[in-house]
Amino acid sequence: MRYSNSDIDRVKDAADIRAFIPGASVHAATQYVACPQCGKSGKGKGLCVTHKGGKDIAKCFSCDFTLNGAIDAAMYFDKVDFPEALRRVASQSGIYLRGEDDKQGGIAGRSAKKSFCAAQLEASGLTIEDVTAKVKGDDGTDTYVPTFRRGGMDKFFNVNTNDDEMLIYYFDLWGNAVQYATRGAAGRLRPYVRVRWSNPGLHTDGNGHPIKYQTPKGAPTKFYIPQRIRSMFQNSTHIETLIVQEGEKKAEKACKHGIASIGIQGIYNIGNAETGLIQDLQYLVQKCTIHNVVLLMDSDWDHLHKSLQMADHADQRPNQFAKAVIKFKQYVQTMHNIGISVDIFFGHINDNERHEKGIDDLLCGSLKGREEELAAEIDAVIHTHDGKGHWLDIYKISSKTDFQIKDYWLLNNRDAFFDKYKEQLLGLPNFRFGNVAYRVEEGAFVQATRYSSDRDFWSIEYEEKSGKRKVQFSTVEALKFINANGFYRIHTPELEIGQYKFVQVNDGIVTLTGASDIRNFIYNFVQQTSKEDDVLEFFASRLGAILGPDKLEQLPKIDDTFDDYKPERQMLFFRNGQLTVTAGGMDFGGIVNPVWQQKVINRKFHRVRVINDIKIHDDRSFTIELTEEGARCEFLQFLQNVSYFWRGEELTPQKEEQYARHLVNKITSIGFLLCDYKFQTELKAVIAMDGALGEVGQSNGRTGKSLIGVALSKITEQTVIDGRSLRNDDDFIYSNVTPRTRNIFMDDVRVNFDFERLYPAITGDLAVNPKGKSRFVIPNAQSPKIYIATNHAINATDRSACARIAYMVFSDWYNDTHTPFDDFHHALFADWDDEQWNLFDNLMAECVMYYLRSMEQEWCAPGQGMVQPPQKEINQRILRQQMGEAFLQWAEAYFDPAGSMINCRLRRKDVYDSYHAQYKDARFGVTPSNFRKKLTAFCQYKGLNLNVSRPNDDGWPYEAWARAYPGVSFIGGADKANSVEYFTVSENNFGNAF
Repeated sequence: MRYSNSDIDRVKDAADIRAFIPGASVHAATQYVACPQCGKSGKGKGLCVTHKGGKDIAKCFSCDFTLNGAIDAAMYFDKVDFPEALRRVASQSGIYLRGEDDKQGGIAGRSAKKSFCAAQLEASGLTIEDVTAKVKGDDGTDTYVPTFRRGGMDKFFNVNTNDDEMLIYYFDLWGNAVQYATRGAAGRLRPYVRVRWSNPGLHTDGNGHPIKYQTPKGAPTKFYIPQRIRSMFQNSTHIETLIVQEGEKKAEKACKHGIASIGIQGIYNIGNAETGLIQDLQYLVQKCTIHNVVLLMDSDWDHLHKSLQMADHADQRPNQFAKAVIKFKQYVQTMHNIGISVDIFFGHINDNERHEKGIDDLLCGSLKGREEELAAEIDAVIHTHDGKGHWLDIYKISSKTDFQIKDYWLLNNRDAFFDKYKEQLLGLPNFRFGNVAYRVEEGAFVQATRYSSDRDFWSIEYEEKSGKRKVQFSTVEALKFINANGFYRIHTPELEIGQYKFVQVNDGIVTLTGASDIRNFIYNFVQQTSKEDDVLEFFASRLGAILGPDKLEQLPKIDDTFDDYKPERQMLFFRNGQLTVTAGGMDFGGIVNPVWQQKVINRKFHRVRVINDIKIHDDRSFTIELTEEGARCEFLQFLQNVSYFWRGEELTPQKEEQYARHLVNKITSIGFLLCDYKFQTELKAVIAMDGALGEVGQSNGRTGKSLIGVALSKITEQTVIDGRSLRNDDDFIYSNVTPRTRNIFMDDVRVNFDFERLYPAITGDLAVNPKGKSRFVIPNAQSPKIYIATNHAINATDRSACARIAYMVFSDWYNDTHTPFDDFHHALFADWDDEQWNLFDNLMAECVMYYLRSMEQEWCAPGQGMVQPPQKEINQRILRQQMGEAFLQWAEAYFDPAGSMINCRLRRKDVYDSYHAQYKDARFGVTPSNFRKKLTAFCQYKGLNLNVSRPNDDGWPYEAWARAYPGVSFIGGADKANSVEYFTVSENNFGNAF
């Protein structure tokens, strides 16, 4: 394919080299990445990438390796020739290229073989000319480009021109290419392109269902505007009736045959002003003076799900369609607020002998050669009183209530619904309709939750004299019916004696509800089962009185005993079932025992192994084996990054061993925090801190500690406490904790945080003092675990504190200038697709599994499941925190190895006075009672010894200690003579002289 110089110049002007260099970020105008030629990297070294002021270049000033623009970068890194690189950069920049060969021979595809895109258009009776849009070029002139093109996408939705899929490009009402910015992309715009996969089975959603059409992750829903509509808008041409229908091809096909239509990506994708949908529709209605707007559905508009199974909600799909129509009506009605009058309709294609589903099937099939009949019928049907036509039905819903719209799907008429779908429903042992369970019994449908009585809770009686009908209500039977459908009273720990709440137990899931919800349930049931006006009026007017609080308190009471924590296993609940995790593996199945709705993760789960194995060796080192899926798990990559402390350094076996231990520490610590059961041998808070040493009070941060807290919230019920505003005397510290809370996340606690006040919450019962409510106590076995993120060391060095702390240490892989977005090119959690969420869920479950396995196999110590990280960085930060920055600076100068104070026996008072002579305002911070403790911390921090002439507190003399613990500071006992205390700070070589 040959391209003109003007085409090449257009691409170069719009290109961004940063999009084609691995490791480059679109945030920075100038940045350095590793040079692919000489390998140099680091601050001010490597390949300098620049995109600003008209420059688009990358150059290494060490080896002079240069890439002049994005096309060069694509050729070098993607290993493609110039034409293909040009096409890739053009696609990335939203520019359509029409080569010289195309201009001479027409747009006919790249080979003699018909492309998938061409076949799709042909099947819908469309040509490339039918789907060609008149759009604005980069220079402001009009150009003609096809909106349907051959090509494909990678998993990051980057367009390529080699694959044989069908790409659909979007252009707005003014002829501009539609663009979008992914969340967290710092405003970088990408062309809005959808893909129609030729083999949907190879592209599945999180539930394993094939995807036929796919929209880029993070892109909002947009209207597809055919050129005919764009031209009518730009020329202010009147449109009497506008059809809104699912599918871009359907919209183009309708427009081709005189039916004004725009496409939407699904009937559920009716958006709002923020997504631009309603705004675009408003512009169209205003400028083209549209009178009628019709939401048109396919001929399967009223079908049930094909794969209905036992216990499914039979009315789920009809309810979804009805809600889509209601939402469509509500959004279009907002135009009345700005004085725009438009009639709103909903319609559908009628099923026929050929089972033609959509408008394109109809126009290519039964109506081929006489397509104009459909436009005429649409105009005629809209003006009929009943909306009935031969090929389609259209109903005016402008003044219809939500209740009346649901009538189209028989959602308010149980018996009519059962009769219509009887053949399909008879094949199910049981199902739900309107949240009430039914079963098949001798060819009839009866309530599956039927209680012992055969009576209904209302009946009709006739007065003997007048013969008038009278509705009779039975409170006893109504309470039996309510209870049979899963409603109970319950007392939870935060309530006072005698108080209760209402819950509904549905398919094993316990959900809090209320008295009004129960009454709504009754009224909806009455609406579905009776169409008699006097019955509906009776319940509408008297339900609050006949089922008031005094009546509902007669419902049976159940105990809050749903949480069953066991040491050998952890339960995780998902929308599609229950995951049981043990030290030996996992088992997934249906929910067996009732569980609180808050514990159900609102995602579907299927097992994918992320970590193949963690092996512990005889020397207590670890090896971690990942699977291919694990290599794609972004959160596991994040954990690997924050466990790696040697970026840019040569990796030695010792560093590999420390890296593995850091990673296993994070895996088992996350598992501990997600495990509901509390082993009494491991009652600890997990504290995440930075590994990089800094001055006391200096906040490093930005290393990813808080993302662990966010990850925990995606799996378990969490209460977040802002550590920055936390006071040590705050009586309401746990105010937002509930009996359902499983994790307390204290984020960014400050210097000198009083860790001791957490002792009762860690090892005892948790006393909760909610603001404006009664206090309550959560027993230790049910209380939440605590995760603390801090940029500082915790002042906790005594044995009581150490026994209650487990640490996680974070490298400086992430910092102020390098964030997770730079590695993953989107925000973690917010921009994940179903695959990433499932990998994440599997990883979290595996963290629990390896924690339980560590506990069982004693990876760390008996009764300890959390593997501790390498302690050096932790100890150094704690010692520095314990000393204080002023003391450290003084001691480093006072005990300078080149000075006279080291390796010398000094009077304690002289040393103490020397410090305060330099820091006169430190009387309250450094006192006679804590001076020795700070000096001890200094010696341990610097690898020095104290008082080597005296045994330490455990009775060790220096010589024996030095042989047993080489390189470890020796802290001898008090050195006193004649009531005078002395300090001797010494180096190891001096200590050997004793």
